[in-house]
Amino acid sequence: MDPFSSAAIARQTWELENNIVTTAAAADNSAASDAIFYYDEAMQAAYQQEKPWANDPHYFKRVKVSALALLKMVVHARSGGNIEVVGLMQGKTDGDTIVVMDAFALPVEGTETRVNAQADAYEYMVDYCQTNKQVGGFLNSCVK
Repeated sequence: MDPFSSAAIARQTWELENNIVTTAAAADNSAASDAIFYYDEAMQAAYQQEKPWANDPHYFKRVKVSALALLKMVVHARSGGNIEVVGLMQGKTDGDTIVVMDAFALPVEGTETRVNAQADAYEYMVDYCQTNKQVGGFLNSCVK
């Protein structure tokens, strides 16, 4: 892409305004840049027990979203047209940061005031989590 095209300039402007940092830019070593995606189940379980956010509603300061999760969310949002879409994000916490590693759409219709998530949606979530675990997805388990 030509670095002086309007699309390239718009992207660079958006990245600067939103403090976008790619993991490749954060670390030259690929092992170090992939470390953010490592999921330590024992550490996450201990962190969930501690619940430091329970005493401070402003505990979380940053969100890191993987390119895969962002792409899935944008495609899902665009596919909804003028109907609201519903989905779930999967990830972990890392200090005062929420790390979104994956996202998936739910077969549910929503409005501004309510979501009609019936048994089909719950069954879909369980099936998705179980399949993700079987194939060794980003997370070895979903919300417990």
